[in-house]
Amino acid sequence: MPEKRLRHISNTISFRIALPAFLTIVLFVIAIFYVVLPQLEQSLLNRKQEMIMELTNTAWSLISDYHERELSGELSPDEARRRAVLRIGKLRYGPEKKDYFWINDMTPVMIMHPYRPDIVGKNVASFDDPDLKDILTRMVQVVRQHGAGYVDYMWQWKDEKKRIEPKISYVRGYKPWGWIVGTGMYIDDVKAEIAA
Repeated sequence: MPEKRLRHISNTISFRIALPAFLTIVLFVIAIFYVVLPQLEQSLLNRKQEMIMELTNTAWSLISDYHERELSGELSPDEARRRAVLRIGKLRYGPEKKDYFWINDMTPVMIMHPYRPDIVGKNVASFDDPDLKDILTRMVQVVRQHGAGYVDYMWQWKDEKKRIEPKISYVRGYKPWGWIVGTGMYIDDVKAEIAA
């Protein structure tokens, strides 16, 4: 009899210790998935947005430099614009060196896009593709209203025309030339970093 009672007391004590420990672990896991990870994702997204803003500002500075060289008489207006397009068109960044910049104007004509030569020099406002028309129209609106800002949309994955993914871009207008320069990030890149 004392042996059964001792076993019962032992089991009760084990249960009293194990249950709170188990509940603590469950609450910890729930907190990670519903509090910590969403905050981490938002923090990473904010850092990435800041990064694309700074990268766009760097490309904008290059355009400004070519404009100053035009104003000083060192370059003709056409040559300054041509060199700016060539320089920014070759800029790449990111782990695969496939992230890029593009330039369009306020009408919106695509001036330079490294992965979409089919739309370069064309006014996309008259395109049959309503999504492309909407994207560039929204970019023009952001620049007209604020001078710069973020635009989210669906776009081809880097150099893969068939893969369409959600993207957030930062665009900034360059008033003297009526240009908009921008770069962006794919939401899947942020999710992959969180998964890692």
